[in-house]
Amino acid sequence: MNLDSTHTDTGINLNELFARVEYDRDLLCDMLQVFCQEFPKLHALITAAVIRGDRHQVQASAHTLKGMFASLSFSQASASALRIERMARQANLTGVPDEIDRLAYSANCAQANLQRVCGREAW
Repeated sequence: MNLDSTHTDTGINLNELFARVEYDRDLLCDMLQVFCQEFPKLHALITAAVIRGDRHQVQASAHTLKGMFASLSFSQASASALRIERMARQANLTGVPDEIDRLAYSANCAQANLQRVCGREAW
């Protein structure tokens, strides 16, 4: 199955993700379930850290999010998390709220698309 065309449309590199889970649908769906439970908590944590101006917590949260997104091949969201991590490391939180909005949008789109993939009868 060639899934290259879905990368731009979904925010997910499906070829990379399927290879990572060795085409194990149950594992992929379990990973998605963990993401659905953890992402809202991490999103709230990083948002609160920005409000407080706590750049160390912003950096740590962005790093955690980056890893979570990378494990699911959410390429656009992972890139946003990396940008946030770099801004926090440079002690410049000015652009972080807008980047968090982009991150959340990308992550939510990728999540919805991955939920559709998990629900398919055949890969």
